[in-house]
Amino acid sequence: MISVNNVRAGYGDGPDILQGINLNAAGGEIVTILGPNGCGKSTLLKCIAGFVRPRGGAVEMEGCDVSAVPVHDKIRHHLMGFVPQTDNVFSTLSVADNIMLGARYMPAAERNARYAELMAQYPSLASKQERKASALSGGERQILSLARALISKPRVLLLDEPSAGLSPMMMHEVFAAIAEIRDRTGMCIVTVEQNAFEALGVADRAYVLSLGKVAIEGRAADLLADPAMRHLYLGGKPPVVESRPPFAAVN
Repeated sequence: MISVNNVRAGYGDGPDILQGINLNAAGGEIVTILGPNGCGKSTLLKCIAGFVRPRGGAVEMEGCDVSAVPVHDKIRHHLMGFVPQTDNVFSTLSVADNIMLGARYMPAAERNARYAELMAQYPSLASKQERKASALSGGERQILSLARALISKPRVLLLDEPSAGLSPMMMHEVFAAIAEIRDRTGMCIVTVEQNAFEALGVADRAYVLSLGKVAIEGRAADLLADPAMRHLYLGGKPPVVESRPPFAAVN
């Protein structure tokens, strides 16, 4: 579904933040991207989404090279949904208007039918359709941003730190909603997260970045159980072990 092949990327005339990244994500799985601040997590997600064009390598969706395709074309023609970390709802607009903004290009009948489906799936939003987004809790605003991304029936969903600013209880609810989307739709979901252990609790696989490179990749359950991941996540170098580790350590 998504294939990132030896991607290098940065901003302006600055150095490469991503230094030859490889990543794969299939339909029906959640892949989470972890790592310390400044390691390139958000830059990688922006490359996949189309906000940042790779300086080298390629980003593919369903076998098509989309490295140079802008965000709006990926949303319409490659069925991608994207939820940014901040400012992901329009506070002065109602819940209904926020969701409908995600499907302005869809035929009215299809858009209305899809909206009705989402209201059935998210009753907490259905009961507040006419309220302004500013009146919602942090968790409700995050669910609203998910619903807006889902109205166009994407096949790929990209989430930039969906737990940012949430209480532990709201964080758990949001991650449960993300897992439910995967289970119900078979969608390919890629997330960037700071809350590593909460993210690994719902993810299928994970990539841990360090200094612009993939340092560890593997099944989320294996990374949760291994102390090397904890060490790396704090910015250190994972210990060298003689036996084969339960994850793939990348040189």
